[in-house]
Amino acid sequence: METIDPAHRVTPVSAMQNIYSMVERGVEERVIPYCLEHGIGVVPFSPIASGLLSGKLDAQANFSHHDDVRKFVPQLSMENIGANQPIVDLLRDVAARKSATPAQISLAWMLHKYPNVVPIPGSKNRERILENLGAAAVKLSDEEFAQLETALDALPVHGHRGFVQFEGEPLSGWNSGG
Repeated sequence: METIDPAHRVTPVSAMQNIYSMVERGVEERVIPYCLEHGIGVVPFSPIASGLLSGKLDAQANFSHHDDVRKFVPQLSMENIGANQPIVDLLRDVAARKSATPAQISLAWMLHKYPNVVPIPGSKNRERILENLGAAAVKLSDEEFAQLETALDALPVHGHRGFVQFEGEPLSGWNSGG
């Protein structure tokens, strides 16, 4: 907010990018409401939480490759992947009922929640890109959405990053690998 508002007063901001997903919801408190009020689009990066919400990762996931930034994501540490499993299990349950994938449910949730939010899931894999595009066809009813919100609110998230962890702090620790 301390950046968006002054910038928007100087010249209209049409969109802003920030980390946002089912497990990184800090922007819901002030940023997204401000953007809604001022007609600003929100473009979330890492909307599937670096793969956590895909249901395809487990505690043995290897992110040690030199170009894999997921090694710096606290939610993806061995212990936190396991601790966040209830969230993934919730997504798997909803996905099974909707004939979708967990990643598609996490994106459908985001698309349902706010009219000004357009996620940009990243992938180097063609299959994942096509899966993510399929989320646009997954429709959550208002009742399904409310049930999902209630269930998410009841589940703790282990290993925050981005907005919650670094608001007002430098990102210098990311270069050190921990």
